[in-house]
Amino acid sequence: MVTSTRKRKKPEDSVRGIHKRNGIWQDGLAKVMGPELLERWGIAEDAETSRVREIVLLRLNRVLDPFPKAEMPVIVWTAYNLGAASPGEESGVVRRLERLVGEGGVECSVRTCTRRFNDVFLPAVVKSLSAEQSPITDEDLGRASRWLAANIRPDAPRPAAGGLSTAIRRLRAPMEPVLKMFLDGPVHGPADGAGVPLAAKLDNRGEWLCVFTGEGLLAAYRESTGAGWPRIGRWTGRDVVRTAAGRIFPTGILIDPSPVLGAGAGATLPLPPGEIARLAREC
Repeated sequence: MVTSTRKRKKPEDSVRGIHKRNGIWQDGLAKVMGPELLERWGIAEDAETSRVREIVLLRLNRVLDPFPKAEMPVIVWTAYNLGAASPGEESGVVRRLERLVGEGGVECSVRTCTRRFNDVFLPAVVKSLSAEQSPITDEDLGRASRWLAANIRPDAPRPAAGGLSTAIRRLRAPMEPVLKMFLDGPVHGPADGAGVPLAAKLDNRGEWLCVFTGEGLLAAYRESTGAGWPRIGRWTGRDVVRTAAGRIFPTGILIDPSPVLGAGAGATLPLPPGEIARLAREC
Protein backbone atom coordinates (compact mmCIF):
# COMPACT_ATOMS: atom_id res chain seq x y z
CA MET A 1 0.00 0.00 0.00
CA VAL A 2 1.31 3.44 -0.93
CA THR A 3 0.91 6.11 1.72
CA SER A 4 0.96 9.82 1.02
CA THR A 5 3.94 11.74 2.34
CA ARG A 6 2.26 15.09 1.69
CA LYS A 7 2.19 17.15 4.86
CA ARG A 8 -1.04 18.68 6.06
CA LYS A 9 -0.77 22.42 6.45
CA LYS A 10 -0.76 23.67 10.00
CA PRO A 11 -3.47 26.24 10.81
CA GLU A 12 -0.86 28.83 11.78
CA ASP A 13 0.69 28.50 8.31
CA SER A 14 -2.62 28.35 6.45
CA VAL A 15 -3.90 31.55 8.03
CA ARG A 16 -1.08 33.44 6.31
CA GLY A 17 -2.48 32.63 2.88
CA ILE A 18 -5.91 34.22 3.25
CA HIS A 19 -4.73 37.73 2.31
CA LYS A 20 -2.79 36.61 -0.77
CA ARG A 21 -3.84 37.41 -4.35
CA ASN A 22 -7.33 38.96 -4.19
CA GLY A 23 -7.70 38.22 -0.50
CA ILE A 24 -10.95 37.03 0.96
CA TRP A 25 -12.43 36.84 -2.55
CA GLN A 26 -9.85 34.39 -3.93
CA ASP A 27 -11.10 31.22 -5.57
CA GLY A 28 -10.61 28.05 -3.57
CA LEU A 29 -10.40 29.86 -0.23
CA ALA A 30 -11.26 26.67 1.66
CA LYS A 31 -8.43 24.84 -0.10
CA VAL A 32 -6.02 27.65 0.77
CA MET A 33 -7.02 27.32 4.42
CA GLY A 34 -6.74 23.55 4.59
CA PRO A 35 -8.79 21.07 6.67
CA GLU A 36 -7.18 21.84 10.03
CA LEU A 37 -7.83 25.58 9.90
CA LEU A 38 -11.36 24.97 8.61
CA GLU A 39 -12.01 22.67 11.55
CA ARG A 40 -10.45 25.10 14.03
CA TRP A 41 -12.73 27.90 12.85
CA GLY A 42 -15.83 25.69 12.71
CA ILE A 43 -16.16 25.56 8.93
CA ALA A 44 -17.36 22.38 7.23
CA GLU A 45 -15.02 21.14 4.49
CA ASP A 46 -17.95 21.03 2.06
CA ALA A 47 -19.29 24.47 3.04
CA GLU A 48 -20.29 26.82 0.25
CA THR A 49 -17.70 29.45 -0.62
CA SER A 50 -19.98 32.24 0.60
CA ARG A 51 -20.28 30.59 4.03
CA VAL A 52 -16.50 30.10 4.21
CA ARG A 53 -15.98 33.82 3.53
CA GLU A 54 -18.58 34.82 6.12
CA ILE A 55 -16.96 32.81 8.90
CA VAL A 56 -13.44 33.87 7.94
CA LEU A 57 -14.54 37.51 8.05
CA LEU A 58 -16.11 37.05 11.49
CA ARG A 59 -13.08 35.23 12.93
CA LEU A 60 -10.69 37.90 11.66
CA ASN A 61 -12.94 40.68 12.91
CA ARG A 62 -12.96 39.19 16.42
CA VAL A 63 -9.17 39.24 16.45
CA LEU A 64 -9.19 42.82 15.17
CA ASP A 65 -11.82 44.08 17.61
CA PRO A 66 -9.48 44.74 20.60
CA PHE A 67 -7.11 46.86 18.49
CA PRO A 68 -7.43 50.67 18.70
CA LYS A 69 -10.08 51.97 16.30
CA ALA A 70 -7.72 54.17 14.34
CA GLU A 71 -5.85 53.07 11.23
CA MET A 72 -5.50 49.35 12.01
CA PRO A 73 -8.94 48.27 10.70
CA VAL A 74 -8.37 50.14 7.44
CA ILE A 75 -4.97 48.48 6.97
CA VAL A 76 -6.23 45.01 7.86
CA TRP A 77 -9.33 45.02 5.67
CA THR A 78 -7.39 46.54 2.79
CA ALA A 79 -4.93 43.67 3.09
CA TYR A 80 -7.82 41.19 2.91
CA ASN A 81 -9.37 43.17 0.02
CA LEU A 82 -12.60 44.01 1.81
CA GLY A 83 -13.89 47.42 0.78
CA ALA A 84 -10.61 48.02 -1.04
CA ALA A 85 -11.04 46.84 -4.64
CA SER A 86 -13.43 44.85 -6.77
CA PRO A 87 -13.69 41.19 -5.69
CA GLY A 88 -12.29 39.99 -9.01
CA GLU A 89 -9.23 42.26 -8.96
CA GLU A 90 -6.13 40.25 -8.09
CA SER A 91 -4.18 43.33 -7.08
CA GLY A 92 -2.09 41.77 -4.33
CA VAL A 93 -1.55 43.05 -0.80
CA VAL A 94 1.30 45.43 -1.55
CA ARG A 95 -0.52 47.10 -4.42
CA ARG A 96 -3.67 47.48 -2.33
CA LEU A 97 -1.71 49.09 0.50
CA GLU A 98 0.12 51.34 -1.97
CA ARG A 99 -3.23 52.51 -3.29
CA LEU A 100 -4.53 53.07 0.25
CA VAL A 101 -1.54 55.26 1.12
CA GLY A 102 -1.55 57.04 -2.25
CA GLU A 103 -5.21 58.00 -1.86
CA GLY A 104 -4.63 59.34 1.66
CA GLY A 105 -6.55 56.54 3.36
CA VAL A 106 -4.00 56.39 6.18
CA GLU A 107 -1.33 58.76 7.43
CA CYS A 108 1.56 56.31 7.34
CA SER A 109 3.85 54.76 4.75
CA VAL A 110 3.33 51.53 2.83
CA ARG A 111 6.21 50.06 4.82
CA THR A 112 4.50 50.91 8.11
CA CYS A 113 1.19 49.48 6.89
CA THR A 114 2.90 46.26 5.83
CA ARG A 115 4.73 45.99 9.14
CA ARG A 116 1.56 46.52 11.17
CA PHE A 117 -0.23 43.83 9.20
CA ASN A 118 2.57 41.25 9.02
CA ASP A 119 4.25 41.84 12.39
CA VAL A 120 1.30 42.86 14.56
CA PHE A 121 -2.02 41.62 13.22
CA LEU A 122 -1.05 38.27 11.68
CA PRO A 123 0.74 37.09 14.87
CA ALA A 124 -2.43 38.01 16.79
CA VAL A 125 -4.46 35.82 14.43
CA VAL A 126 -2.01 32.94 14.89
CA LYS A 127 -2.14 33.36 18.67
CA SER A 128 -5.94 33.32 18.62
CA LEU A 129 -5.91 29.83 17.08
CA SER A 130 -4.74 28.34 20.38
CA ALA A 131 -7.68 29.86 22.26
CA GLU A 132 -11.21 28.51 22.43
CA GLN A 133 -13.18 29.72 19.42
CA SER A 134 -16.36 31.57 20.39
CA PRO A 135 -19.59 30.41 18.73
CA ILE A 136 -20.95 32.12 15.64
CA THR A 137 -24.68 32.82 15.55
CA ASP A 138 -27.09 33.16 12.64
CA GLU A 139 -27.21 36.88 13.42
CA ASP A 140 -23.42 37.06 13.07
CA LEU A 141 -23.60 35.27 9.73
CA GLY A 142 -26.30 37.65 8.55
CA ARG A 143 -24.12 40.67 9.33
CA ALA A 144 -21.13 39.12 7.58
CA SER A 145 -23.27 38.33 4.55
CA ARG A 146 -24.36 41.97 4.31
CA TRP A 147 -20.78 43.24 4.65
CA LEU A 148 -19.63 40.94 1.87
CA ALA A 149 -22.61 41.72 -0.37
CA ALA A 150 -21.84 45.44 -0.10
CA ASN A 151 -18.04 44.89 -0.06
CA ILE A 152 -17.67 47.12 3.00
CA ARG A 153 -15.62 46.85 6.17
CA PRO A 154 -17.40 45.86 9.39
CA ASP A 155 -16.53 49.25 10.93
CA ALA A 156 -17.92 51.29 8.04
CA PRO A 157 -21.40 52.76 8.67
CA ARG A 158 -23.86 52.14 5.87
CA PRO A 159 -25.28 55.30 4.33
CA ALA A 160 -29.00 55.93 4.25
CA ALA A 161 -30.51 54.97 0.93
CA GLY A 162 -31.51 57.71 -1.47
CA GLY A 163 -31.48 61.47 -1.17
CA LEU A 164 -28.46 63.60 -0.38
CA SER A 165 -26.35 60.73 0.99
CA THR A 166 -26.60 58.79 -2.27
CA ALA A 167 -25.94 61.92 -4.31
CA ILE A 168 -22.76 62.59 -2.33
CA ARG A 169 -21.49 59.06 -2.92
CA ARG A 170 -21.79 59.57 -6.67
CA LEU A 171 -19.78 62.78 -6.65
CA ARG A 172 -16.15 63.40 -7.48
CA ALA A 173 -16.45 67.12 -6.65
CA PRO A 174 -19.21 69.39 -5.27
CA MET A 175 -21.94 70.11 -7.81
CA GLU A 176 -24.70 72.69 -7.64
CA PRO A 177 -27.71 70.31 -7.54
CA VAL A 178 -26.23 68.44 -4.60
CA LEU A 179 -25.30 71.66 -2.82
CA LYS A 180 -28.88 72.86 -3.23
CA MET A 181 -30.12 69.62 -1.66
CA PHE A 182 -27.75 70.24 1.23
CA LEU A 183 -28.75 73.88 1.72
CA ASP A 184 -32.48 73.21 1.66
CA GLY A 185 -32.56 69.88 3.47
CA PRO A 186 -32.18 68.86 7.12
CA VAL A 187 -28.89 67.71 8.63
CA HIS A 188 -27.97 66.47 12.10
CA GLY A 189 -24.83 67.01 14.11
CA PRO A 190 -23.14 67.59 17.46
CA ALA A 191 -24.14 70.82 19.18
CA ASP A 192 -23.17 72.79 22.25
CA GLY A 193 -25.50 73.49 25.15
CA ALA A 194 -27.13 76.33 23.22
CA GLY A 195 -27.83 74.13 20.19
CA VAL A 196 -25.09 75.69 18.03
CA PRO A 197 -23.08 73.31 15.77
CA LEU A 198 -19.82 72.24 17.40
CA ALA A 199 -16.54 72.77 15.54
CA ALA A 200 -13.83 70.11 15.45
CA LYS A 201 -10.16 70.86 14.87
CA LEU A 202 -8.69 68.25 12.51
CA ASP A 203 -4.92 68.44 13.07
CA ASN A 204 -3.46 70.76 10.41
CA ARG A 205 -6.66 70.72 8.36
CA GLY A 206 -8.26 73.56 10.28
CA GLU A 207 -11.68 73.69 11.89
CA TRP A 208 -14.79 71.96 10.58
CA LEU A 209 -18.44 71.58 11.43
CA CYS A 210 -19.43 67.92 11.02
CA VAL A 211 -23.00 67.15 10.00
CA PHE A 212 -24.83 64.04 8.86
CA THR A 213 -27.57 63.56 6.31
CA GLY A 214 -29.40 61.05 8.49
CA GLU A 215 -29.80 60.30 12.18
CA GLY A 216 -28.67 56.71 11.53
CA LEU A 217 -25.31 57.87 10.18
CA LEU A 218 -24.83 60.15 13.17
CA ALA A 219 -25.66 57.31 15.57
CA ALA A 220 -23.24 54.95 13.77
CA TYR A 221 -20.47 57.56 13.95
CA ARG A 222 -21.08 58.16 17.65
CA GLU A 223 -21.13 54.43 18.42
CA SER A 224 -17.95 53.81 16.43
CA THR A 225 -15.94 56.68 17.94
CA GLY A 226 -17.44 56.81 21.43
CA ALA A 227 -17.84 60.56 21.02
CA GLY A 228 -19.90 62.42 23.60
CA TRP A 229 -21.57 65.74 22.85
CA PRO A 230 -23.73 68.04 25.00
CA ARG A 231 -26.57 67.91 22.50
CA ILE A 232 -27.58 66.70 19.05
CA GLY A 233 -28.82 69.45 16.75
CA ARG A 234 -31.01 69.49 13.67
CA TRP A 235 -30.70 72.34 11.18
CA THR A 236 -30.94 73.08 7.50
CA GLY A 237 -27.69 73.05 5.57
CA ARG A 238 -28.19 76.78 5.03
CA ASP A 239 -28.16 77.35 8.80
CA VAL A 240 -24.90 75.42 9.15
CA VAL A 241 -23.28 77.39 6.32
CA ARG A 242 -24.20 80.68 8.01
CA THR A 243 -22.78 79.41 11.31
CA ALA A 244 -19.51 78.36 9.67
CA ALA A 245 -19.20 81.66 7.79
CA GLY A 246 -19.80 83.66 10.96
CA ARG A 247 -17.02 82.05 12.99
CA ILE A 248 -13.79 83.92 13.76
CA PHE A 249 -11.58 81.15 12.37
CA PRO A 250 -12.00 79.90 8.77
CA THR A 251 -14.29 76.91 9.09
CA GLY A 252 -15.34 74.24 6.64
CA ILE A 253 -18.18 71.73 6.74
CA LEU A 254 -17.81 67.95 6.51
CA ILE A 255 -20.97 66.20 5.38
CA ASP A 256 -21.21 62.54 6.47
CA PRO A 257 -17.63 62.22 7.80
CA SER A 258 -16.21 58.73 8.32
CA PRO A 259 -15.31 57.60 11.85
CA VAL A 260 -11.97 56.34 10.47
CA LEU A 261 -9.60 58.99 9.14
CA GLY A 262 -9.18 58.64 5.40
CA ALA A 263 -11.68 55.79 5.04
CA GLY A 264 -15.07 56.10 3.42
CA ALA A 265 -13.98 59.22 1.54
CA GLY A 266 -16.38 58.39 -1.29
CA ALA A 267 -19.33 58.94 1.06
CA THR A 268 -18.04 62.23 2.54
CA LEU A 269 -18.47 65.69 1.03
CA PRO A 270 -16.04 68.35 2.31
CA LEU A 271 -16.95 72.01 1.85
CA PRO A 272 -13.75 74.00 2.57
CA PRO A 273 -13.82 77.55 3.97
CA GLY A 274 -13.55 79.09 0.50
CA GLU A 275 -16.64 77.23 -0.65
CA ILE A 276 -18.44 78.22 2.57
CA ALA A 277 -17.71 81.90 1.91
CA ARG A 278 -19.19 81.60 -1.58
CA LEU A 279 -22.28 79.76 -0.37
CA ALA A 280 -22.81 82.25 2.46
CA ARG A 281 -22.96 85.11 -0.02
CA GLU A 282 -25.72 83.29 -1.89
CA CYS A 283 -27.74 82.28 1.18
